[in-house]
Amino acid sequence: MIHRVCPQCGSENIDFEIGFITGKYKCNNCGYVGSVIFELDDKNLEKFRNELKK
Repeated sequence: MIHRVCPQCGSENIDFEIGFITGKYKCNNCGYVGSVIFELDDKNLEKFRNELKK
């Protein structure tokens, strides 16, 4: 399974906000707004979240 997550906090609670030319994502957990999100599988999601805790 592929998870779309916030690059700052690792939350999957993100929404797509339509922009002018490119779209942006907004994290409802930490407030991040940007065009970059991570798409991770189950194994890499766990690794990423563990790295964020450090």
